[in-house]
Amino acid sequence: MTQDIYWSGIAFRSAIMPAVGQVLTCSIRYVGLFEARVVGTEDHLFVVHLLTSRRRGGEIARTMLALAHEQERPLEAWRLHARINPVNRDVLVTLEDGRVLPGRLINVSASGAALVIEDTVERGAHIVIGSTAARVVRVFRDGIGAAFVTPFDPVQVHAGIRL
Repeated sequence: MTQDIYWSGIAFRSAIMPAVGQVLTCSIRYVGLFEARVVGTEDHLFVVHLLTSRRRGGEIARTMLALAHEQERPLEAWRLHARINPVNRDVLVTLEDGRVLPGRLINVSASGAALVIEDTVERGAHIVIGSTAARVVRVFRDGIGAAFVTPFDPVQVHAGIRL
């Protein structure tokens, strides 16, 4: 589990401790895969130094800082509706130019959805998720957050929802 971010690298908490100098492939949601070398260990924590380009390292740092910032906000203050994890995650996304792309839902609420999509979609773009019109309000690595043009009644949002 990601513990903290330092100028020297990223700290992870783990029951299993890798050896100093060991090269690991790390996978962090919304960041993706990257190679890192263990530079220190201490009491169920280990710190890694990224083995990536300076540009990729900057992207990783910015994404992780943005995710950390979001975690510090109380959810009640900015989430209007509860998020559910749908059973049917695969969905087709129609872009403004008519292209249809496969997507995978992360979560859904009455007001919007987060999904993984392999193409770049600009913030503000109008899309259709399944048959539900939406507008892209957030872009993150490998995905987007979209607000539905017409929100659902919260009682309509359940694990079996189909957009």
